[in-house]
Amino acid sequence: MKYLVLIFSILFQACFACEISLPAQIIVFNNQSSGSDIYQSTNCETKIINELHQLITGLEGRIANYQIKEMMGSKGYQVEITSSSSVIHQFSNIIKDQILLPSGVGPKLTTPMNLNGAISLFAGDNLSVSCGTCLFGAQQPLNVVINGTDGTKRSFIVNTDFSKMVRALRLISPLPSFSSLNDESYFKEELTESIPHTDLMTDIKTLEFYRTNKPLMAGQLLRRSDVSPIDLVKAGLKTDVILENQMVRIKTQGISRSNGAIGDLVEVFHPQKNKKYQGKVIDINKVLIEL
Repeated sequence: MKYLVLIFSILFQACFACEISLPAQIIVFNNQSSGSDIYQSTNCETKIINELHQLITGLEGRIANYQIKEMMGSKGYQVEITSSSSVIHQFSNIIKDQILLPSGVGPKLTTPMNLNGAISLFAGDNLSVSCGTCLFGAQQPLNVVINGTDGTKRSFIVNTDFSKMVRALRLISPLPSFSSLNDESYFKEELTESIPHTDLMTDIKTLEFYRTNKPLMAGQLLRRSDVSPIDLVKAGLKTDVILENQMVRIKTQGISRSNGAIGDLVEVFHPQKNKKYQGKVIDINKVLIEL
């Protein structure tokens, strides 16, 4: 009898399992409501569809739908995906591919007019984006046209906020306090939104002049408050001195009167000329004096 109950239970669950079919293409504008036209489902609670949409909004590229099933399973939702794969496009990246953006500017928020946070396309449908009047500030109207494989054409407006982007360095692996930063493999360069007072480290070539002043976690952006400069010039030691103006550049040597890190002003004594100069530290044992 218990085996019959078990078999009946399995059959019951199979008959009433949550089944979802995804479209061939999904265009993600934001993580707001997706609308019921994207995810065709049977026996699925609303919270499962909402969780699926939140998952989809963070993906890009061709995703095998068994992978989506596994990701949903890791969140505690048992679903059956009846389609084989879907191509997920992030609209912000479509903008970067199709519109020539000013240097250091990128899309921050996209909101389609009278549409949900994502739309579905058939396989082979093509989407194009243009903006003839963009000033690349807030609420810029982008023209979107979808050409269907069946010959249909539909168009709509997507309001987009653009923001200033700056180069940043994200840690690939954790670093303990007082670590040197002379290995570029610790970081990857990326563009991130420019936010006042974040004081990000932006130049990977100057990292050798700093060390960490606290433990840093993998994944965080490197800020100036995370590092301390290393003294590149030592008081009392010979230092290369470069004297230059618009016409000439002379290299000589002097004696530094103080320690100095990159960018610091230090006093250098030139014994042959019996003169003192104020110069900026630019490298290890190297000071630049602008005449």
